[in-house]
Amino acid sequence: MELLEWDAATYDSLPLPHERWGAGVIDRLDLRGGETVVDLGCGTGRDTERLLEKLPDGRVIAVDGSVQMLDRLRERLGKSLDRVEVVQADLTQPFPDVVAGNAVMSVATFHWIPDHPALFRRVARCLPPNGRFEAEFGGEGNIAGFLQAVERAAGPKQESPWEFANRLETVEQLITAGFKDIEVRVVPDPVELESGPQLEAFIATVLLPAVLRDMDPEEGRALVKRVAAEMPEPVVDYVRMQVSALRA
Repeated sequence: MELLEWDAATYDSLPLPHERWGAGVIDRLDLRGGETVVDLGCGTGRDTERLLEKLPDGRVIAVDGSVQMLDRLRERLGKSLDRVEVVQADLTQPFPDVVAGNAVMSVATFHWIPDHPALFRRVARCLPPNGRFEAEFGGEGNIAGFLQAVERAAGPKQESPWEFANRLETVEQLITAGFKDIEVRVVPDPVELESGPQLEAFIATVLLPAVLRDMDPEEGRALVKRVAAEMPEPVVDYVRMQVSALRA
């Protein structure tokens, strides 16, 4: 899939559940303060900033494919950048050698990446034995109701840009990739937004950027309004997959 460029300014202005998801992932890392942590799909740096607070003697390798996202991360972190290695990389490809640490985390990114078996092998190569891997992403059934609204709005028919995996397949893929002590949880987590501009901005910026990037802007705005109108209520029916594992 072609790398997706994001509207980082709008993304950062929205009430994102990603902040809550990221806080949970970071808590599960159980950091001591001196580690090097790889943040895959770091986005605008909200989680990277929180990581740095937990790592007074450590550092972060912040990785994303979006130039706009990484520019916003640099603005956010300012003087803290001396403890951050910022890497622009396509996560569907082998990671650069610099992407390695004591732990790897990722929030709301892996459902954008096809071929999870290969992805998990790339993650394993970043870690030493017993290195911790914590991730959260869309699981089986994620945004199913929202996608029905998109279909009712007669959006363009195309292959899904997402990989919403199921729990058992994910466990098997992690074992094969070289992980142990694996826990995979699938958690429904609906998010309510405000009708009108907030919901429409969320649809355009967070949910459908891969669809809208190939559309005329005016047609895209019209599609977003139709999708919002087709939603019974301003609720995004998220289902999250939470992964905890150690490198074998």
